[in-house]
Amino acid sequence: MSRISVILSSPRHLLGALLVALLAFGAVVGSGASFTSKSANPSNTFSAGNLAQSNSKEGAAVLSATKMLPGTSTNGTVTITNSGDVAGTFTLSKTSLTDTPGANGGQLSGVLDLKVEDVTNAGSPVSVYSGKVGAMGAQSLGSFAAGEARTYKFTITFPDGGTPASSTTGDNAYKGSSMSVGYQWDAAA
Repeated sequence: MSRISVILSSPRHLLGALLVALLAFGAVVGSGASFTSKSANPSNTFSAGNLAQSNSKEGAAVLSATKMLPGTSTNGTVTITNSGDVAGTFTLSKTSLTDTPGANGGQLSGVLDLKVEDVTNAGSPVSVYSGKVGAMGAQSLGSFAAGEARTYKFTITFPDGGTPASSTTGDNAYKGSSMSVGYQWDAAA
């Protein structure tokens, strides 16, 4: 008789064999002879940054002049600060240009020279724009770090064209003319 026949012929032998098999299986599985490892990254949080700016002359003119004559200049400064908590790229643009010609038809936006400089480091000013007031497009000012402030100087010059040939030509074309222009500072992150 084979071993299997002997085990199957007696219920006691069958129960004994099953008990031995279960104990052997339990010893192998329950030995704990395995490696484990865990890692966790709980509480991942996110928040949006804040890009904001402050303007030392918010709602007011950077510079103003009345009764300008050929050969004269005027200037003013403004400080722009990135008051947010993220870096941003800033630009300067002219807005709302209004030219009111005088009796001789001259428009100041085409004759007045504008120079805009970053004078944050007064010993080394950086040119932002130099040209006629009316010709200025958007000017890139670069990236401002969070909390960074820069000071800009605006200079308007009425160039002297020399002695006019007549009472209505040359610099006389601009007699009584006026102009207004706004400047806008934009930031993007």
